[in-house]
Amino acid sequence: MHGAGWLRRTRIRELARALLVAVMVVVVVAGGVGPAPPVAAGEAGGARGTRAETDAGDWSKVDAFVRDRLDATETPGAALAVIEGGRVVHRRAFGEDGRGRAVTPDTPFLWGSVSKPVTGVAVMQLVEAGRVDLDAPVRTYLPWFRLADRGASERITVRHLLTNTSGIPASASAVIGDRYDNAPGALTTAARALARIEPAGRPGESYAYSSAGYVVLGALVETVSGRPFGTYLHERILGPLGMEHAVATERDFVRERVAPGHRSVFGTPVAFDAPYDTSGVPYGHIGGSVRDLARFVLAQLGGGELDGRRVLSAKGVAETQRGQVDSDVDRFGLGWSVGTLEGTDERMVWKSGSLPGHDAMVVMLPDSGRAVIVLQNAFHLPRAEEFHDAAFGVARLRSGVDPGSTPADPLATALPWGVTALGAVLSLCAAAPFLRLLPGRRAAARARARARSRRRIVLTALVQVTAALAMAAVLWRLPAAFGGTVSMVLLWLPDVGWGLVATFVLALLLALERTVLAVVDLRTARAR
Repeated sequence: MHGAGWLRRTRIRELARALLVAVMVVVVVAGGVGPAPPVAAGEAGGARGTRAETDAGDWSKVDAFVRDRLDATETPGAALAVIEGGRVVHRRAFGEDGRGRAVTPDTPFLWGSVSKPVTGVAVMQLVEAGRVDLDAPVRTYLPWFRLADRGASERITVRHLLTNTSGIPASASAVIGDRYDNAPGALTTAARALARIEPAGRPGESYAYSSAGYVVLGALVETVSGRPFGTYLHERILGPLGMEHAVATERDFVRERVAPGHRSVFGTPVAFDAPYDTSGVPYGHIGGSVRDLARFVLAQLGGGELDGRRVLSAKGVAETQRGQVDSDVDRFGLGWSVGTLEGTDERMVWKSGSLPGHDAMVVMLPDSGRAVIVLQNAFHLPRAEEFHDAAFGVARLRSGVDPGSTPADPLATALPWGVTALGAVLSLCAAAPFLRLLPGRRAAARARARARSRRRIVLTALVQVTAALAMAAVLWRLPAAFGGTVSMVLLWLPDVGWGLVATFVLALLLALERTVLAVVDLRTARAR
């Protein structure tokens, strides 16, 4: 998923817990400083145009499971496709899009990091054409490419970028990702920004999920092919595969009228109408309907060919789906994750993809020619596993095992409220001194100030101001501890992000207030 561009999936819960623990600690410190429900999945679609396409068999259990998962995450709309025997045997649409229209199999979604396998195919096409060597240095094709360490830059190969073993840190995704830049040369501009990024390790030595590396791959495809990346995709992959509503350019985004996705704000899905991001196409901003994505997956299961049109050799497809390095989740190939479907011994090739407001999931079981695709128009980072349950669960159901589900994590709900509680505590601390202005309290306040020594006033103020400034510093730097930035938290977790910004500002104001009060008290205190 693209959410992992700045925070890997395995660290989502770790971030949520760390933020909540930090909030609790800060509440203690602050205390010492001074005194319309969303549409039920499947219901709206059933009444307003939900469509199912089934050749045979009873799919009610599958549809009920997906509805249950959508209800659990409060996802307004979704689309499902199941592939078996080399064809789509079941399609289903649920709920509404971000403009209140019934979702259909032709409704466009953005696919997040499911874009990465598409980029992998684009690169492999150039490899098979003899124009790119997977194990050649990237600088062979992009002489300007570099990180802050020039020596490391020269050793990074194309394969390193595809397998996330280039040494580019996961945190780099927060620096160059989600720019929403649609200017000419946006990909190259983003890739050049890596020049200020220090590598996290030597190329080829360790895995670190990085959307930033895929930005470089997009720039490489543009340079070698002589075509803008989105244009290349349409000419060589999307068009030949008949992906009629695919989105790979800003023009596509406007033409297809991609509806807003939904972010979670205090547990409620809220529409988020983000612009398109040409600079993010290779790692996260390809999109289209569930029909479109199903055609790409059919080609993957068909050894690179669909309806007589070949986009990659069977050998090339196998190379992309081969687990080449150990990752934080399963193994990683050239854009795909590779592992085993839980509860079975079936080899699984899969990819999750998320953007603020969108989630996509592809689960392929190549040995049996089966696949499950789920597109959703909502996403909440701390609950990523719950969103992905829909696709994994259907795959397990079709394999004859318990679909399972991830229990709701109370931290996902508690986190934004915890940050809000912190802001409330700081607000009360800041308001407390104004009690001095109430009738009958002014004289008592002046008497207490005169009773304290100047030394005590200074020491008390020093402790309070230092604590408030330390609190502000911790809050501001906390996202960086997890490879993110404040702006990324605002984008992916708006309720938490604005809570952090508000508490940061309140902490600074508290420090200023206590400084001013100390000066006032010193003027009325008796000298000792």
